[in-house]
Order: sequence, then C-alpha cells, then structure tokens
Amino acid sequence: MYKVVLFVHLFSLIVAYGSVLFVDFYGLFWVLGKKTKTQMIEVGKTAQILIWSGLAGLILSGKFLHPNFTKPLTQLKMLLVLIIICNGVNLHFVQKAMKSEKLENFWQLPKKLIVWSITSITLSQLAWLGACIIGFINTSSHLVK
Repeated sequence: MYKVVLFVHLFSLIVAYGSVLFVDFYGLFWVLGKKTKTQMIEVGKTAQILIWSGLAGLILSGKFLHPNFTKPLTQLKMLLVLIIICNGVNLHFVQKAMKSEKLENFWQLPKKLIVWSITSITLSQLAWLGACIIGFINTSSHLVK
C-alpha cells in the first residue's frame, strides 16, 4: 500500500509543481517580451486547476504516508506547505492586479506590482523546492530502515 500512496504523492507533485514551473517560465517569457500579459494571465488561470488539484493530492496522499510530525524536518516541510498555500492565494491577487493594469510590458507596470510579483514567485519556488528536498530526505531515510 505504501508504494501506491507514494506513487499518488509523486504524481500529484509532478502535476502541481510541474504546472507551477510552467507558469513561472511562461511569466519569464512575458518579462523578456516573448509573450503578452494576456497570454500569461490565461496560462496562469488554466494552470490553477492543475496546481490546486495536485496540491490537494499531495496533502491527501501525504497523510497516508504517515509523516512523523515530531521531527523538525517534517515540521519545516509542513510550514513550507502552508507557505505554498498562502502564497498561492496571494498570487491570485497578484494576477488580478496585473489583469487590471492597462500596460502590457512587465517593466512598465507599477514598481509595487513588479516587486510583489517577483517576491511572490521567488517565495513560491523556494517553498516548493524546500518541501521537495525535505520530502526526498524523509523518503530516503524511510526506505533505508
């Protein structure tokens, strides 16, 4: 049963974090002038379904992997997951603010919006990568026993 749950967990990770990476790279193409703001917003809206459903799959399957909540590393991972969730909600508002702006060029947006979006995306990447690394460490130590 453990291997099935681990498979679901890893599949959910691929769906969620893969979608996050795709949106972030698409955003980078917009910053570089290779895509439009409208295209970026549409990709982000579409990917939200995959990101949130993958995140739900991670949380549900993670419960059945029987994490040891007394370990500081697991506690840190749970904090990172909470950051991912809160930042995901925050990014919804970033997207709304970007959509309401008339300007298409990223660098012509208000400085506050530029800083807000870059900070949110950086936080997202750090939290996702941190949670992935901790998950790998925890799984590796579980398999060694």
